[in-house]
Amino acid sequence: MNNRTLLHVLLVLTMVWAGLSCFAYLMMGLLMPSMRTIYEQTPSMMPEEFTVMIHRLFEIPRGYYVGAGLLYGLEVLGAAFMWRLRWTGFHCYTLARLLLLLLPLLFIGKGFVGVGDIMMALLFIVVYYLLLRQLTANSPEPPQEGQEQE
Repeated sequence: MNNRTLLHVLLVLTMVWAGLSCFAYLMMGLLMPSMRTIYEQTPSMMPEEFTVMIHRLFEIPRGYYVGAGLLYGLEVLGAAFMWRLRWTGFHCYTLARLLLLLLPLLFIGKGFVGVGDIMMALLFIVVYYLLLRQLTANSPEPPQEGQEQE
């Protein structure tokens, strides 16, 4: 498998994961009040463990869900740009990934960022950096508007 194929496989995985996450988090943020109302008006037949988990989800501010959804959307955008071998995409992806690590600290508090999340974020950032650097070494980005061609 060559580097371009590897990059495309990883980008497809990123777009699928981030796209589904974007949708899920935005829906949670937008529908949270309705979900809470329905849950509180419906008699619960769930085990107590699930009830405790659902109450914890309702305690998380809506801004967390909306913010995470928007950041996952930025990841999808970054992956789309990286597909075209644009460094802008790498920067968008990296910014979104790092902010997603900080988001739980801002809204929920300490202890909600897993070591695995940090390791996976760093792994993908490093792999995308190395692949883009290698694939763009011989083909620099075209000049931006207003810049002259050398």
